[in-house]
This record gives sequence, structure tokens and C-alpha cells, in this order.
Amino acid sequence: MLSFNTVLLPLAVLATSVLGHGHVRRVVVDGITYQGFERWSNQDQSQVVTWHFTTEDEGPVPASSINGPDIICHQGATNAQGSIPVSAGSQLQVVRFNTIGGFQHPGPEMHYLAPCGDAGCANVDKNNLRFFKFYEKGLVQGGMADSPDWNTQKWATTEVHKHVQEEGDGYIDTFTVNIPQNIKPGPYILRHEILGLHMADIGQAEFYPQCINLEISGSGDQQPKGVPATEMYQSNDPGIALDIYVDLESYKIPGPAVSNLAAKRDIRETITKRSGRTRHAIHHLRHPKAHGI
Repeated sequence: MLSFNTVLLPLAVLATSVLGHGHVRRVVVDGITYQGFERWSNQDQSQVVTWHFTTEDEGPVPASSINGPDIICHQGATNAQGSIPVSAGSQLQVVRFNTIGGFQHPGPEMHYLAPCGDAGCANVDKNNLRFFKFYEKGLVQGGMADSPDWNTQKWATTEVHKHVQEEGDGYIDTFTVNIPQNIKPGPYILRHEILGLHMADIGQAEFYPQCINLEISGSGDQQPKGVPATEMYQSNDPGIALDIYVDLESYKIPGPAVSNLAAKRDIRETITKRSGRTRHAIHHLRHPKAHGI
């Protein structure tokens, strides 16, 4: 006789494959809205500010591809031609759209910047970009995973999702981030990234990077040294290869450390698990729940 888990695992995989995972629909700065790339739109997108991508289901970059070019700005990403003028110190609202339940995947939120140099962000080779992290937020409150409510174990993404709003035929989640006050002005790529850990225990952590063109103004003089996106993560990093379906009390956000020009940081330095680890009998039902199904 097939075990309960054996039957449920394919269902979890199927649920994952049919779910529309979402994208950055727009960015709002100082009350002005800048449109992002829409994969299925017939409208003119010559001046969108988010980089184009090719994934048809708007799904993730899998953990198996985190050292390849898709991790830079998403699958098959190509340069956006538009750009957002923004003053150093200003707040950006990054609005993600999803057709099924909003973006509920538990995990950290990370933001990076990379200078585009003389080429400009509309023409820069993504392989030449060097990113420094200036913001991160991970495990907000430790405890036992309680999908789909996430009131005990709380993450950056699940806290944002508690304010999800309906829009058209889907839902939006809004992430906010401040551009560092003392950054050197110029053209930059903002790399907005969310990491879904709901299937990390079976080696399927999900990365959702998207790139946004910025033209930063100001009087700062700081531009930290960055690293290629393809070198930021390893599949066995403790913040990528872990099981969140335990009494998780702390978490180490993957990637480079937050640069010293950043004013805000929320990082958990280690992963610890309380003794008496508990698993639910319906082990694999948690995955579709984590997708809001």
C-alpha cells in the first residue's frame, strides 16, 4: 500500500507547477507610479523600468540555477529601457502581482544595488554587474511553522502578505525599501529579491529576483564594492538548505553581508532548532498550503 506521504508529494509538486508566482507590476516613488514588465501584455513596454524575463509561469529561479545567469535578474532577463529618477534617501514601494492568493511564500526579502557605469542601465551587460546588499529582513519571529496563517513563525514575506490586496484578476503585495542616503549618485540596478523556503527541505528553495533601473541623485560619495550575483549563493548555504517545518528559532539570511552604508538591517546569525523536533503527519500537505492553495 502506498504511504500517505507518497500520495501527497506528487500533489504538492503539481500544485507548485500550476501556480502563477508573480512579478513586480509597478514601482511607486514620491507618489509617481512606474510600470514594470508584463509578460503577457500587448501594450507598449518600451519604457518599463523592470527588466524583461522569459519564464512563462512567472515561477522561480530554482536552487539548481543559482550560480548561472538567471539568478542575476530572473530567467532570460534583458535590460529595461526605462528608468526611475530617485533621490538618495527616498522610499520605494515595490508592488508584486500574483494571480493566486498573492505572494505568500515564507522567507527573506533582500535588496541589492549595482552601478551601471558608463554603459547605462539600458545597455549594461548583466554579467558585468557587481551587487552590494543594502537591506535584508528574514525571520521576524521564531516558532513552529503554521502555514497558511504564519502567526507563530513569521517571515519578512509573510508579514507583508498579511496586507495583501485584491487587484483586477489577482492580488498585490507591497514591499518598501529606502535608498541609502549616502550613496554616490548615478545609474544603478536595484535587485529586489524574495526567497521562498516552503520547499527548501526537499532541496527546492525558490528565488525570485527582479531588476529595476534607477537614476539616483544626491550628494553622497559611497559606493561599496559588490560581487557578481552568480557568486552570492551556494545551494548548501544554511539559509537555503534547511527545513522550516520545525520549531525554528533563528535563521541566517543567505548572501553577502549588508554593506556598511545601510541604516537598517534585520539578520539572524545562526540556525537553531529546539529539542523535540516535531513534524506533522501530513508532511507534504504543507507545500500547497504555503502557496496559498
